[in-house]
Amino acid sequence: MKMDSDPSTEAGFILQFEPRPGYLFAEVTGSRSSVAITLAYWQKIAAECARTNVRKLLVVDHFRGNAVTKDEMIQCVHALRDSALAKLRIAFYEPEAENLSVLQHAELEALDLGIDFRAFASQREAEIWLRHGS
Repeated sequence: MKMDSDPSTEAGFILQFEPRPGYLFAEVTGSRSSVAITLAYWQKIAAECARTNVRKLLVVDHFRGNAVTKDEMIQCVHALRDSALAKLRIAFYEPEAENLSVLQHAELEALDLGIDFRAFASQREAEIWLRHGS
């Protein structure tokens, strides 16, 4: 399938989308992360989800290096809670183990806010949960 690209390199990231059966696949790549970059790519993802009217989303993070801090990630969750993302089932695959604990805090905060979000260390597990999990 053809991937739709968003050449946001001037914003510090590259975002690509691919419609898959039952969900939207989003892949984000960059060399460094920050609150501004994180919010920017999540806002673009939210806009694409609203545009395509999807209910499920898988995000794959290919940022190199450290993620934003736990407090910064919680700030991002709160900033996006009123977006189209709050109505979705979201699986997030983080291949770098040291960044997973930050995302697990974001997961708990999202769940407290009523957002169906889970972070995974395996893309396969993320896909299974997204398609079949409860």
